[in-house]
Amino acid sequence: MAGHFRRRTILTSVLAAGIAGPVWAGSDIGVVVLHGTQGLPGSIVTSRFEMALKNAGYAVQAPEMCWSRNRIYDAPFPDCLHDIDAAAGKLRAMGARRIVIAGQSEGGNAALTYASTHPDIAGVIALAPAGNPQGLVRNQSVQESVTQARQMVSNGHGNDRARFTATNNGNHFTVYTTAAIFLSFTDPEGPAVFPRSLPKITVPVLWVAGDDDRSQGNADAWFATLPANNLNHMAHVSAVHLGTPDAGIEPALAWLRTLPMR
Repeated sequence: MAGHFRRRTILTSVLAAGIAGPVWAGSDIGVVVLHGTQGLPGSIVTSRFEMALKNAGYAVQAPEMCWSRNRIYDAPFPDCLHDIDAAAGKLRAMGARRIVIAGQSEGGNAALTYASTHPDIAGVIALAPAGNPQGLVRNQSVQESVTQARQMVSNGHGNDRARFTATNNGNHFTVYTTAAIFLSFTDPEGPAVFPRSLPKITVPVLWVAGDDDRSQGNADAWFATLPANNLNHMAHVSAVHLGTPDAGIEPALAWLRTLPMR
C-alpha cells in the first residue's frame, strides 16, 4: 500500500519523473466531460477545462446529465450513465480510438462508477469526485428525505413523485422526483456510493483534489483502494470544490500524455 501512495503526484512530479509513454497522438483520444450537480455543459465551472482539452487537440463531448439544473433527477443514477455511452459513441464516430471519462463532483462520481464496469475505456479524470450518499445523509434534512423516500418505496409508492431535500456543495435544494430516483442518488446502500466501485476499476485514474475542498477529505484513502496501476496519480491542487477543473487543467494534460497507445 505504501508503494501505491508513492505513485501519487502533482503535475511537477509527473513531469520531473519523466513517466515513460509512447508518442502522444491527440487526435486518437476523445474525452467525455461530465458536469456536477445543478451544472450544465460548458458552464463556467468546466468550460475552461473543456477548452483546454480542445486546444490540446482532443475531441470533447460534454453531455447534459440527469443531475443538471434542467433535468435534476429525471432518471435513476444507473440509467444516467447511458448518456456517457452516447457521448463516447459520438467521439468514436469522430475518429477517437481511446476514450477518457472526465467528471467534476457528481460527474466525477459517475466517471468512476462508469469505469468500474467499462474496462474498455482508456482512463478516468476524477475532478473532486463527490456526491457519495454515505456523506450526504449526515445532513439531517437529507436523511429525513431518504427516510421519507424509503417509506414510500416500502409502501409501494416508489414511482410516485414528491419533494425531497438534497444538498450540493453544502447548499440545500429541493428536488421534485420519484422516491426511487431520489434514493438512487442518496441511499447509502445505493448505486451512487462510488467508493465501492473503486476496487473494481482496472483503467488508469487521475484524481484531482483541491486542498480547500471539504469533499476531498477522504480522497487519499479512497485513492488507495484503487487496484495498483503505474498510471494512477493523485494530484493535490490549491483549489476549492468548484475551482478544481481549472486547477486540474495542467495535471490532466500532463497525465493524458502518459496513456499508452492501443
